[in-house]
Order: sequence, then structure tokens, then C-alpha cells
Amino acid sequence: MKKVITNWRDMLRVAGSPVTNQVRVYDLLRMFDLKGHPASLGQAFAAYERIAKTPHLLAFVDPVDDTYRRQMPEQPTFQESRHKLARDICHGKKGTIHQPYR
Repeated sequence: MKKVITNWRDMLRVAGSPVTNQVRVYDLLRMFDLKGHPASLGQAFAAYERIAKTPHLLAFVDPVDDTYRRQMPEQPTFQESRHKLARDICHGKKGTIHQPYR
């Protein structure tokens, strides 16, 4: 949290720079990482992101009240999504693919 407070002005300036075309996004990403280690500004953005994630995670793992977790739809696995796509595309062949996946 301290990193966010100390770098707040820079974070606001960085967030607005791609919109005003003052700095390219590529250059911003290079500023966040110095020789394989996150820079101070990059660490501040990571800490700011954690602030938003915390209430979500706490509500998700709450052992007493699981209504938040039950409201989330189940996500299909990658293979199930692939099979559904194959059925939608190959509806003329009754949902079967006659060639291997690529």
C-alpha cells in the first residue's frame, strides 16, 4: 500500500499517457521492468491490482456464506469448449469431425 501512495502521481500520469499519445504502450511496459526485475512503478501497479482482488477472494473463500461462490457460473474446461465449438461448426455432420484437430 505504501508503494501505491508514494507512486500515485506517476501512476496517474502513466495511466493517461497512452490516451493522450504522449508515450507508446511498448515504452510503458519497458519502464515497468528493469533488467528482469520489476521497477518501483511496476510494483506499485501490482500492489494496486491486489487491492481490488482482495475483497473478491475473501468473498469467494468465505466458509460461512457461500452465496457469492454459488452465483458464479461454472466454466467449461478447454476440451469441453472445443467439443461444443465442433458441434456448432459441424452441425451438418451431426456434430462429428472427420479430420483430426490441428
